[in-house]
Amino acid sequence: MFTELDQLSNSVVDLIKQNQLDEAEAVSLRLLNEYPDQIDGLNRLAMVYEARGEKGKAAEHYRKAYHFAMSHEGFDQHDQHAADWFLSEANRLASQNNME
Repeated sequence: MFTELDQLSNSVVDLIKQNQLDEAEAVSLRLLNEYPDQIDGLNRLAMVYEARGEKGKAAEHYRKAYHFAMSHEGFDQHDQHAADWFLSEANRLASQNNME
């Protein structure tokens, strides 16, 4: 059974796939506001900015997701892979942004 958090988070992915980026951003901001103790809002907002081609903003939010993962007790060593992925995405997008 999905929680509201899961449903909102998954809906952002669906909205991005449908190129409904304003709606996806609104849901991502809702995630940030209603679930500040969860990483979903930061991750999804990064995805929205990346879909818009706003690589600098996307990199910034992936970096925030990385720092969130590293500073919250809910993330254990198993989640280190996810944290490292956020950082690699931030670095990849920042590099692409600097090349343009």
